[in-house]
Amino acid sequence: MKQKGIVNKVPLLNILTNCSTLAIELWYKAEMGVSSNKRKHEESSKSENSTSPSTSAGDHGRVVSKKRKVSSECRRTAAHRTVCSEPTPQVGPKEVYNPGRKRKAQSDPEALRKRQKTESVTVPHNVSPFPELQPSTISKTKHVLVPISREEYQKQYVEVDQLGEGGFGTVYSGYRRDDLFPVAIKHIDKALVKYQPVVINGELHCVPLEMILMAMTAGDSVGENAVISPLAWTSIDDEVLLIMERPEYCMDLLEYDEGQIDEGLAKEFMRQLVEAAIEIHMAGVFHRDFKLENILIQDDEARLIPRVRVIDFGCGCFVTPGYRGYVGTSCYEPPEFNHRGTYEAGPTTVWQLGCILLQLLSEKTDLFTTGMQHCENFLTQTIMELKVSEDCKKFLMSCFLFNPDQRITLEQMRCHPWFCSSVPPEAQL
Repeated sequence: MKQKGIVNKVPLLNILTNCSTLAIELWYKAEMGVSSNKRKHEESSKSENSTSPSTSAGDHGRVVSKKRKVSSECRRTAAHRTVCSEPTPQVGPKEVYNPGRKRKAQSDPEALRKRQKTESVTVPHNVSPFPELQPSTISKTKHVLVPISREEYQKQYVEVDQLGEGGFGTVYSGYRRDDLFPVAIKHIDKALVKYQPVVINGELHCVPLEMILMAMTAGDSVGENAVISPLAWTSIDDEVLLIMERPEYCMDLLEYDEGQIDEGLAKEFMRQLVEAAIEIHMAGVFHRDFKLENILIQDDEARLIPRVRVIDFGCGCFVTPGYRGYVGTSCYEPPEFNHRGTYEAGPTTVWQLGCILLQLLSEKTDLFTTGMQHCENFLTQTIMELKVSEDCKKFLMSCFLFNPDQRITLEQMRCHPWFCSSVPPEAQL
C-alpha cells in the first residue's frame, strides 16, 4: 500500500530559474565554506585526543538512570550511520559519505558507473539537489529556516552542559534568555551538514536539511506534535548550530527500558509512535532512524500517561518512491535492502517500529547486534517466547514479514486489534 501525503511535485527549480549552479557554488563557498587545512588540523587533533567512547548526539534533556547493558554495536556511532554511494532513483537529498563502513556494492561496475555520473554534478557536495517543498510549508516555517547571526544567537541563547556526543555532532543543554525556556543546541561540523536550497522572501538560503525536516513535521507551535520543535539555527566558524526545544523530565527509551517493561506500557508507547510516524510520513518526511535512542519519554508528575517525543532527523530525507543508499543505524536496516538493494519509506519505518517494540518486550539484550535479525526463524522464535498476548505476537509478526509488500502498513498498524484488546494478567510485570 502506498503511503499518502507525498509532497506536491512543484520543483524549486521553477523558483530558482535565475539562480545558476555557479551562483550557488559561489554563495556556498563564501558563506558556508571552511578552510580544508583548518579542518584537517582539527580532525587530526580530534583523533589524537579522543579516548572515551561517544554517546548519542540526539539526546535532549536526558535523566540519568540505571539501565540494562546493550551491546555497543548498536549504539550510534559514525560507523553505524551507513551511507551507500549509489544515488536514489528519485531526486532527493544527496547523502554524506561515511568512511566508517563500506558496502560491497561500491565495487560493482554498475554502482561505480552510477556514482561517477552523480559525482559529475557541480553543485557543492553537501548541498542537496532541488527536491519539492510546498509553498505552504515554507510560509509556515520561514521564521525558523532563516539563519540568525552570531550576535543574535549569543544575545538570545545560553549554553550550559554537554548532553551527548556522536559521530555527527555534539548536543548541549541551554535556555532562552528572555523566558528561560529550555533548549537543546546541536553543534555539527559544516562538512557533515546536508543543505537544502530554499527561496524565502525572494532570497536564496541554503538551510540544513535536518532543520527543514523538523520544521515540516513539528507543527505550528512548539511542543504541538511528537516531533521536537526547531527554534532557530546559525552558522558560526566551522560549525552549524541547530537550536531545538528541550522537553523536561525526559529520558530516552533505552534508559527507560530497565530490563523489560510490561505489555500495557509498551502498547501505549507504540500507539503514540505509530501516530507520530503516520504524521511524519503525511508531511512527506522519512525519518530513517527510528530506534530506542531517538525516542524520548516525557514523564513528569502532571502526566497520567508518559508522552512520546521523536528526535534526531540527521538521517532523514524527503519521501520518494524508493531508495538505494541506506542511511541510518545498520542493525535496523530492513531485510529487503540486503536482498534487493532497495527499500521504501513505509515498510522500513514499520520494520524499525517492530524492532523497538521487540526490544521493549524481550529480555534479550543483543537481538539486533548479532546479525540474526535478518533470520526469519530467529525472529519468529523470539516472538513466540515472549510472555505477551496473542494479539501482541500477531502485531509483531506482521511487522517482521520479510516481503515488504506483505508487511503491515502504518495505517493498518493504527487499526490493529492489539490496540483495542486488554492485556492478560500473565503479561503484566
